[in-house]
Amino acid sequence: MALKILNGSVFDSNADAVILTLDGSAKGMEGNICRQFSRKWPRVWKEIEDEIRYPIPLGKVFDYEPEEECPFRVILLASTLHHKQVLNEGAKKGIVKFALEEAIRLAARNDIKTVATGLMKGGWRMTEEAAFIAMADGYENTTSQYRIDIHVYVPDYFHFERLSLLARSLGWK
Repeated sequence: MALKILNGSVFDSNADAVILTLDGSAKGMEGNICRQFSRKWPRVWKEIEDEIRYPIPLGKVFDYEPEEECPFRVILLASTLHHKQVLNEGAKKGIVKFALEEAIRLAARNDIKTVATGLMKGGWRMTEEAAFIAMADGYENTTSQYRIDIHVYVPDYFHFERLSLLARSLGWK
């Protein structure tokens, strides 16, 4: 069981599941990775869109098992983006932490061993370090109950190097 920082795209992963983030207040407010997913697998995204019921509370995560061809057995959709209300840094970190905990619980329920995700910093302009620490806190809160690997993909090599150093300083890989 590990929390790992990897350089690259979540779509290069061989994980069982992927976390896609969205703004749960309205349709069409998806995160960048979610939009990329919708372009790569439009039929799967159409299935998912037909199932989403808005509004979705902040921090809420739901799971979806695609019927169409897709490299991920389960899609975890996390409502972590928020554009209408001003939140303080602590609230932002709390939402990311809680959402990752929820994603891990759902992954365990679906017998998932590895989850791929981007850095869950959302549209809030959280620093990469703050987002990773919030994710690490959420991960640590679940380690006694669940045995799931979380692979955090960072496409930019400079940010990957910085986060790798931070992860190692916190005891992660």
